[in-house]
Amino acid sequence: MTEYYFDDPENRKHLKEILDGWIGTPWRHHSGVKGMGCDCIHFVARVFEEMGILIWRKDLFPHYPRDWHMHDTRELLAESIEKEAKVEKVGLENLMDGDIILSHYGKAASHAAIIFDGYVYQSVTRIGVMKINFKDKLFQRQMRFAYRLLK
Repeated sequence: MTEYYFDDPENRKHLKEILDGWIGTPWRHHSGVKGMGCDCIHFVARVFEEMGILIWRKDLFPHYPRDWHMHDTRELLAESIEKEAKVEKVGLENLMDGDIILSHYGKAASHAAIIFDGYVYQSVTRIGVMKINFKDKLFQRQMRFAYRLLK
């Protein structure tokens, strides 16, 4: 039987505390500093770094211009997640707390978020880290991939 990282109630509790601690961090391209600024993929990576799941390093993600997804079909976010984390790709119909969701804007999946307790935690351009109801129809229409962390 496959064991997932967030099957453990203590891990879920810790994740919730970390996610809530990021709320209000402004959006900033190619950055990941709590309270100072982050974009969506750096937000996800830093949350999992705080959980002790991921080890941060400068070249964790390749450099990308703000509008890369408007001109390139390469799935940079999916490639990075699959390379850097112990994950399993899961269907969008059975999401669980802690799953990473990638959404499609432009020509590629270019937005990363974390689901928890019916909310989607994400860093949004010109807004920053916020949470929205998972049932938001616009967000659901854009979802393309989901990953679950393995133990």
